[in-house]
Amino acid sequence: MRSLAARMFLAFAVALAAFGLAALFAVGRMHALGTDLRLLSEGYLPLTRIAAQIDVKDWVTARALEVKAMDPAARRVFLPVARAHFPAVVKEKLSEARAVLARARGFASGADARFFAEVSARVDALDARWTAYDQAAGALFAALERGDAGADDPALAERVEAVRRLEKGLSLDVKLLQAALDGQVADRVHAAERADRRSVLLVVLYSVLAAAVGLGAMLIGQRLLAPIRVLTDGVKAVARGDLSRKVEVRSKDELGLLAREFNAMAASLERQRAELLRAERLAAVGRISAQITHEIRNPLNAIGLNAELLAEELSGAAGSPEALALVQAIGREVDRLGGVTEEYLRFARLPRPAYAPEDLNEVLAALCEFVRPELAAARVALRLALAEDLPPVRADEGQLRAAFLNLLRNSREAMPGGGEVTVATRRAADGGAEAEVRDTGPGIPAEALPRIFDPFYSTKEKGTGLGLAFAQQVVQEHGGTIRCDSAPGAGTTFTVRLPRGEDRSGAAAGMEALEA
Repeated sequence: MRSLAARMFLAFAVALAAFGLAALFAVGRMHALGTDLRLLSEGYLPLTRIAAQIDVKDWVTARALEVKAMDPAARRVFLPVARAHFPAVVKEKLSEARAVLARARGFASGADARFFAEVSARVDALDARWTAYDQAAGALFAALERGDAGADDPALAERVEAVRRLEKGLSLDVKLLQAALDGQVADRVHAAERADRRSVLLVVLYSVLAAAVGLGAMLIGQRLLAPIRVLTDGVKAVARGDLSRKVEVRSKDELGLLAREFNAMAASLERQRAELLRAERLAAVGRISAQITHEIRNPLNAIGLNAELLAEELSGAAGSPEALALVQAIGREVDRLGGVTEEYLRFARLPRPAYAPEDLNEVLAALCEFVRPELAAARVALRLALAEDLPPVRADEGQLRAAFLNLLRNSREAMPGGGEVTVATRRAADGGAEAEVRDTGPGIPAEALPRIFDPFYSTKEKGTGLGLAFAQQVVQEHGGTIRCDSAPGAGTTFTVRLPRGEDRSGAAAGMEALEA
């Protein structure tokens, strides 16, 4: 059974995970965008600026052509100045480009790392070409200073042409580097714009999905907690006195268990209230019965005694047989009324039970042998089916015999034309003992079943309605239960369950404490 807390935690954990994944994706895309911006700001743009600053002009060839047209005195003055102005910025920019490349390759990856490696190779090649150009230019200026050749010397013209070719090669390399950097920067900018648009769209999409998951988790939470409202309504109904209210919660978590326990509690309270009302009615009936019986029994005894005396007088004298028969009928009715008053008194003043471990099989077997002749005279067959492994019960033998005697006589009276009564015992599921009194009579109508244990209620013409009420009272005093199963035409079965001798229920123990 998965607990409510676990399911609530799972629902909100899923929602939290959804928001966490959306946040991680957003953070990842922002990190990637930050890396792209860093590559642009710390890598591509500085390299593009450096490449633009490397401006290779015809420094040497232009100066050489000017020197060729000068006289020797002017040439000696001009050459030191020209050599002093020979640009050193290219070397500085190449060193700066290497530093930028070293930093950018530290955090670049993939295509960017490969491109920076290619740019680094281009810078190394450019540095080597510039070194060669620097050496050639230095040699040309040195030759011009020494005056090794005249202005029209073919060797000087050839040397100037060689330096010019180096200058053009350097210029071409620088332009190719600038073009490569410009193209890469444009591609990276477009890629960053596309990635930014895609990231915004995906972040919005994932955020909407995370919100949907969160909404689903909230709805699941509300659904899981919905039974609480049902339980609250049930508690309010029970507080108003509606003990028949049932809470319908079908979940298998703590709320379902609470609902089932609540229903059991309400049913128990309803049973206890019904038992309390019945006990109050029985107490009132007992008091009234005892008072009425006390007022009637003494006059009945006097009437019976006088009827016996009158019968003796009539039988001894020459009295008429009709008068003697009437007096004898009066005596019989007085005896019957005396028996009824004794039954009322026994019901109203049930003595305190004297509990002792008893073998239910022995009690029932002895009782059946006692009533067998009575049942046989009424053409009722008696059959015993006693279990062998029956546990002992803690009971008052006399009261228990009286209760089962009432059940047997009730079965006999239900079959005036004869039939069969079966007395069976078995071990109860809770470790106690159960006894059944089953007859083959006409059964009890369904509308009468709820009232058969009520005092003074009887379906028989001459019944007092106290036999089954007395049996129920005795069984409940012993901490047991009695149940009747019957249907018209299918007979009647009374099932009595008694607890084990050492596990007598708290009902009888509480009664003993009150009586003590």
